[in-house]
Amino acid sequence: MANELPEDLVLQTLLSLPVVSLLRFKCVCKSWYALITRHDFIREHILHHRSPSKKNKNALFLLSRLDKTTRDHLLSTLSYQTLQVSLTQPLPPPYFGINEKVHVFVVGSCDGLLCLSDKYAWKIFIWNPATKETKVVPESTLRRLRSNDCGFGNAIRFGFDSKTNDYKIIRLLRVFEFDPSVLYYKGKYMYESDLYSLRTNSWRHVDSQPWFDVPYSFIYDGFMGTRTDTNGMASWPAQGDCEYILSFDMSKEVFLRTPMPDKRVIGSGLYNWRDLFLLNESVALSVRNSDEEQSDFCFHIWLLGEFGVEESWRKIYTLGPLTGFDTVLGFWKDDALFFGSADGRLFLYDSSTKEMNYLQIDGEPMTLQLITFMETLVSVKVGNETEEQNNS
Repeated sequence: MANELPEDLVLQTLLSLPVVSLLRFKCVCKSWYALITRHDFIREHILHHRSPSKKNKNALFLLSRLDKTTRDHLLSTLSYQTLQVSLTQPLPPPYFGINEKVHVFVVGSCDGLLCLSDKYAWKIFIWNPATKETKVVPESTLRRLRSNDCGFGNAIRFGFDSKTNDYKIIRLLRVFEFDPSVLYYKGKYMYESDLYSLRTNSWRHVDSQPWFDVPYSFIYDGFMGTRTDTNGMASWPAQGDCEYILSFDMSKEVFLRTPMPDKRVIGSGLYNWRDLFLLNESVALSVRNSDEEQSDFCFHIWLLGEFGVEESWRKIYTLGPLTGFDTVLGFWKDDALFFGSADGRLFLYDSSTKEMNYLQIDGEPMTLQLITFMETLVSVKVGNETEEQNNS
């Protein structure tokens, strides 16, 4: 019966269906299975459900945290429309070689894929929660530390290269040349960067040294909070000869530096905490100022108009003073922002009414991450893995 339907009608019908239905309909017949698993169909399905009329309807929030009671790493799915939890599940055990006692965080989300890592970015895996597929990312062997080197894999991002239709992971390894006669903060630091391609399932070197041409430079890649991967650009807050955002273009495979707003306006980073998050698919900066007692905080929100252009920053509003909140986790709609509290609870702040509402979800302090997400059929399998799966 399925084979008797016109091909165009079958295609348009299947494109309109959610992922959960398509996973069931793969079993209808061989021709439907072949269509649903085709790369061009999967890409068209993403674009169809990302259209302006369907975008918010199909969007979800994923909240990652460490459970206070069980100490399990949990992932909850929240409806974008209602913020109600529809599913809570553990990360795939046993975290694929990651010690269960080590904090696992979400590196990023792209086209229905999640990239997860331990906090030092040595163990990495990719997971599609909708299809349940997982993939362990091979360890990079590009950098071999010398006996007097200390290495910290403290900067990692995940994104999509639209030019080659490839998913990539960029990792910066901070290398400190150990000298017992020199204080650590006066020592010599270097950054080595390597790039992983899901398509080739391999790592290769990317030159990043021109962006770290000062004696001391540092990438602030916290083990919590949000990720700012947008339009193929992955970003970190950074400090060198000045404060700036370091971004990596996944398609051009180049780094780009954007100075932060003048510190005479936003204050020194030594006293005011900075967080990056996404607001309407643009990079936003939250600058947290505290009072003399360090009890109340004001959050100043800035929006970046164009990468590489310092003058494109504009301040859009100030929130607070607020008590007991650590960081801005993300943006919802109608100027509502998600906040993480100092005791690990998730709140929604309405900037128009100035009301802070507890969403009845919590975790260990400093472990909350909120990620915008859309279910897709994108496979984490590559090369021979795909062939083996199709033949099984």
